[in-house]
Amino acid sequence: MKKLLLLAFLLQLGWLRAQVTSVQTDTITFHEVVIVAQRSSEKHYTSLSAISLLQEKQIRQLSPATLPEAMERMPGVWMQRTNLGGGSPFIRGLTGYQTLILIDGIRLNNATFRSGPNQYLNTVDPLMCSRIEVMRGSGSVQYGSDAIGGTVYIQTIEPKYSNQKPRITGLVFGKWMSDNMEKITRAQVDFSSNKVALVSGFSIKKFGDIHPGKQGKVLIPTGYSDYSGDLKLKIKLDHSKEMIFALQHNIQQDVPLYHQIQSGAFSLYSFDPQQRSMAYLKFKMYTSQPLFSQINATLSVQYSFEQRNMRKSNANHTAVEKDGITTTGFILENISSLSEKWTATTGVETYYDHVASSASTIITDGVSQESERGLYPDNSSMLSTSLFTIHKIEQGRLTIQTGARYNFIELVVDDPLFGRSHITPNALVGLLSAGWALSPLFRISVSANTAYRAPNISDVSSFGIADFRYEVPNFGLKPEKAFNMELGFQFKREGWFASLFLYRNLLTDLIDNVKTTYMGQDSIDGIQVYHRENIHRAIIRGAEAELTHVFSSKLSARAYAIYTYGFNSENNEPIRRIPPFNGYVGGIYRPFRQLSFDAGIMFASSQNRLSHGDIDDDRIADGGTPGWTSVHIESHFEWKMLKFNTGLENILNTLYRVHGSGVDAPGRRFWVSLTIGF
Repeated sequence: MKKLLLLAFLLQLGWLRAQVTSVQTDTITFHEVVIVAQRSSEKHYTSLSAISLLQEKQIRQLSPATLPEAMERMPGVWMQRTNLGGGSPFIRGLTGYQTLILIDGIRLNNATFRSGPNQYLNTVDPLMCSRIEVMRGSGSVQYGSDAIGGTVYIQTIEPKYSNQKPRITGLVFGKWMSDNMEKITRAQVDFSSNKVALVSGFSIKKFGDIHPGKQGKVLIPTGYSDYSGDLKLKIKLDHSKEMIFALQHNIQQDVPLYHQIQSGAFSLYSFDPQQRSMAYLKFKMYTSQPLFSQINATLSVQYSFEQRNMRKSNANHTAVEKDGITTTGFILENISSLSEKWTATTGVETYYDHVASSASTIITDGVSQESERGLYPDNSSMLSTSLFTIHKIEQGRLTIQTGARYNFIELVVDDPLFGRSHITPNALVGLLSAGWALSPLFRISVSANTAYRAPNISDVSSFGIADFRYEVPNFGLKPEKAFNMELGFQFKREGWFASLFLYRNLLTDLIDNVKTTYMGQDSIDGIQVYHRENIHRAIIRGAEAELTHVFSSKLSARAYAIYTYGFNSENNEPIRRIPPFNGYVGGIYRPFRQLSFDAGIMFASSQNRLSHGDIDDDRIADGGTPGWTSVHIESHFEWKMLKFNTGLENILNTLYRVHGSGVDAPGRRFWVSLTIGF
C-alpha cells in the first residue's frame, strides 16, 4: 500500500515519461543531448526509447572507482554486487546474460556469461569512459541476443583533432577514501593534430576491505588490486574517411568471493586473476549518396580469462579452474538518408567465441594434477551471425520506428563426460514504435517489440560449483523469448521535465536454475545440484517515474522512483532477485560557476517476495532483504586545469545490503579526488 501511495503522489506531481535522464552533478539544463544507443545518433527528445544517461562531466565529478559504482544512481538501474570485484546491473528485473553490455558498440557478452550477477562490467575502467547510456527495455532488434531487459552502451573517450599545430596534453588523477577502502591513480596523455589524434591512459587501483555501517563487522576478505590500460588512435584519411584503432586491457588480482568464505563452506575462494583485453579497428566513410550516407566497418578481438581458486574448509587441496574465451567480431553497417524524414540503419554482424577450459587440483605439497574437464568443455565454440535493418520516419508530430533482425547461432560442445552436442537456436525479432507530440510540451509514445536470448555454453554445459549451487549440464535448452509492450508520456516546459514509463514484458521459455539430481544424488559435497530448464511463462511489469525541476541557474532538483514486479506463472512464485521499490531524491546548488554541491538520498523498500532460488541463496537473509536509505553530499570545484571533488557517502552510517548482493554496502565514508591537467 505504501508503494502505491508513493507512486500516486508522484503521478499527482505530473510525472510523465522521460526518454533520457542525465545523472547530473551540475545544474540541470534541458539542452538536446545526442544519444547513440539506438544504433544511430538522435536527439533524446525525439527518441522512442527510455534511456538513462551518464555524461563525461558527471563521471569525472563522481570520481567512481568502478563502473558499477558510476551507474548506481542511474534511473532504472539496480546494481547488485556479489563481491566487491563484481557489479551486475538489473534493468527491468533482469541481469547477467539477460542484459547486454556494449563497449564502443562491440559486445562484451560472450558464450560463458553467467545467468545471474557477475563481474564483467567491473572489468571496464570508468576513468576511460566518456558516457554511459542505458536503454531500458528490449534491444534485440538493435543488438541481438541477450538484450531482453535492456542494453548498457559504454562509450570510451574520443581523442580530438586540432586545427592548430600538434600538441600534447594530459592529466594526472588521484582518489583516496577513508579506511583505505580506495586508492586510485591514473595518468593520461592526449595528442592532437589536424589528421591524427590519440588518447592513452593507465590506472592503478587498490581496494581495501569493506567497512560496513554501524555495528557491522569489517568484511574480510573483500579487497583486491586492479590495473587497467587503454589507448585509442584516430586517423583522418581524408575529408570523408576515418580509421580508429583501440586497445584495452584490465587485470584484477586476488578478488575474493566473500559470501562463500563467510558462510564457512570455503577457506579460500578467489578470482586470481580475472582479466579482459580488447582490440578493435574501425573504419568510417561518409558519402554524398543518400543510400550510403555513412558506412562503418569494425573488426574486433577480445579475450577474457578467469581463474577460480577454491579450497573447502578443512581440506588439504585447492581446486583451480581456468576459463579463457577468445571472441572475434565483425560489424558492417550502412546508414541511409532515404529522405529528409526517413533514415535507416542496415547491416550484418558476426561473433565467434572459442572457449578454453581446464581444471586442476593442487595438493598441500604443491603437486598439481590436471583433471579431464573444466567448468566448460574444452574447445567449445559459439558462432552468431545477424542481419538487421532499423528505420525511423518523422512526419510532422508523428515519429515511427520499425525494424527486424534475423540471428543464426551455432553452438558446438564436445564434452568428454556428456558427449557431443550441436545446437542451432535461430531467431527472428521485430520492433514497432510510434511517438506523437500532442503539443510542444507533451509527448506520448507506444511500442511493441520481441526479443530473445540464445542459450550459451554456460547454460548448456556448465559443470561444477557456481554461486550457491552445483551445476550440471542440460543440452536440451531452447532460446528465451520476450514480448515487450511499453507506454510512455513525456512533459517538458521551461524549468520542468517529467516522465512516466509503463511496461509489460512477457517471457516464454525463460531459462532458470532448477533443482535436479546427478548420479542419483541431489547434492555433491553438501551443495545442492541444479541444472537449467526452460520455464514456460513469466511476466515482468513495472513503472518508471522521473521528475526534474530547475528553480534557477543556481539551484535544481531531481527525483525518480522505480517499481518492478516479476512472477513465474509456471512455478507460481516470484522471479528470482526482483529489485524492490527504489528511488532517489536530490538537488544541486551552484553558488558560483566554479563550485557546486550535490546532495541526495537513495532508498529501497524491503523485498520479501522471494522465489525458491532466493530462499536457497545464502546471500539473501531469511525472510528477505530489509529496506534502507543512504544519504550523501558532494562538492565539486574547478579552476583552470585543476578539478577537486569530495564526497561524504552514507552519512547516517546505515548498515544495509542491496537485495541479492553478497556483501554489505560500505558505511559512512569520506573521499577526495584531485585532477591536474597539463
